[in-house]
Amino acid sequence: MKHLLILFFIFTLSVLQSLHATNTEQQADSSFVLRGRVLGSDTREPLPNASITVQKANVSSVTNQDGYFSIRVPASTRNMQLIIHYLGYENKEIPVITLIGNPNNHITLSPSPIELSELLVVSGDGSNLVREALQRIPENYPADPNMMVAFYRESVKKGSNYISLVEAVLDVYKASYRSYSNDQARIYIGRKATDITPRDTVLLKFQGGISDALMLDIAKNPEIVFGTDAAEYNFHIDGLININNKPHYIISFLPHPGLEDILFRGTIYLDAASLAFARMEFNMNVEDRKDASSIFIRRKPSKMRVDVNHARYVVNYMENNGKWFFNYSATEVSFRVRWTNRFFGLFATNYVIGSEIAVTDRYNDNVVKFPRNERIRSTDVIAERVEYFLDADFWGEYNVIEPDQQINDAIKRLSDKLRRRK
Repeated sequence: MKHLLILFFIFTLSVLQSLHATNTEQQADSSFVLRGRVLGSDTREPLPNASITVQKANVSSVTNQDGYFSIRVPASTRNMQLIIHYLGYENKEIPVITLIGNPNNHITLSPSPIELSELLVVSGDGSNLVREALQRIPENYPADPNMMVAFYRESVKKGSNYISLVEAVLDVYKASYRSYSNDQARIYIGRKATDITPRDTVLLKFQGGISDALMLDIAKNPEIVFGTDAAEYNFHIDGLININNKPHYIISFLPHPGLEDILFRGTIYLDAASLAFARMEFNMNVEDRKDASSIFIRRKPSKMRVDVNHARYVVNYMENNGKWFFNYSATEVSFRVRWTNRFFGLFATNYVIGSEIAVTDRYNDNVVKFPRNERIRSTDVIAERVEYFLDADFWGEYNVIEPDQQINDAIKRLSDKLRRRK
């Protein structure tokens, strides 16, 4: 399995010494902004990360941590339905026309009981289910390539302070799930903010963030986690949960006891009918492993000691007309840095590096690969590449990167610019 981990460049870092919103809902482009807040009817609490889609449209969004959403939709959808779904709750469909011009919509979702079929296994060994899910990938995911527009964000945090933030709007060529071709991305527009002071003794370079965010598409790249046949893991069916008004298996997985390799653990959500991967939340087993830093660190001074605290990943998919599409991924790696030749190595600094990518539009015409000189490479440091794609006018009123703002909020404020460009 180690040879697979070498390919897993989710956070390849270079560590080097250093001295150093409008209320107008209809726009000129014949579109509307729909706003609202999603709550659970049983708890009256906000439902974060609920998926927001529109019938017969490829635009999508998610709610923020307070349950709020904002999504710009074409005027042609005014007589269609806004669809909201959330883990464990019934889907809700709301006529788009009733949301236009009303920013204070409070929408409640009802818990969704699952009516069990006699054919559904709800506990026990999940190995066969996962292996069958892996075999079904070619039929559950698109056979043809498609194009996507995506919003990307990456950050480097030192202690409680952000020292680097990057945001970019991307064009993405999504390769067929039946081919060995890689996904491709190019930057359309981007920006960054840095706060490196002369007192900083460590300068971090985050390498390959966009390429790795796309590589987290486990349905496209299952070998990254599961190897050739998932033989290194125990899988257990923990039950069922409703997603998008459909039952999904909850399957937890752990490496077999006694394995020395650094592997993964986490939770898989499989659509019970098709066995498609709908969502996956997983960690790399890096805790208390002195050899874990070599997976992430490309280069560092000899006197620097790096310990990895955690490495967390999420990937999410959305279903449309019987096919499942990559929709979102996130990574977060935390590590501890100390100098062994200073103060007996007693003092250390914690760093957290994160990235998120959210698909905001998708289309199937004019599907073309990008010229080689425009593609993002796995060795690119995006904070350096983005300097060539700066355009203050693009961001409009949203002209300052807000460090603690969630990606959902950034998408909300830029929703009119995160669709396919004509």
